[in-house]
Amino acid sequence: MLLGMGVWMTACGDTGGSGSGCDSGEVECDGVCIPEITPTLEGAQGIQASVFDGSCAFSGCHGSMGAAQAGLELSSASVSAANLIDVQSTEVVGKLRVAPGDTNGSYLVDKLLGINLAGTARMPNAALPLCDVKITAVEDWVAAGAN
Repeated sequence: MLLGMGVWMTACGDTGGSGSGCDSGEVECDGVCIPEITPTLEGAQGIQASVFDGSCAFSGCHGSMGAAQAGLELSSASVSAANLIDVQSTEVVGKLRVAPGDTNGSYLVDKLLGINLAGTARMPNAALPLCDVKITAVEDWVAAGAN
């Protein structure tokens, strides 16, 4: 049973691995080379592919299979945008999940940083935090208007 829980907990977070020296157009993220994230150029599609798909949109977390945690499904760019942008947080009254242009007013950023939480866990839940590159990409996306 513990082994099964360990596999599930890993699935809700970032994938790990080892590597050194990334190729051109890649950045290091927790020891793994990933494609460079340019959310301000790619918008919602870029943040979906670069962050949500690999770190959040899993069954039992925020995927489309089963009940998405906190009613937040992040299975595609359009679904993620509809569930995040200008949508009230289910945990903090009066705070938006994503307030376009306002990282301080966006609960998603708080959840990723582990700050100002309403008695809940930092995301991803029961897994290692996202690497700085991915968190910065989400912050940049929100600051640029979350388009």
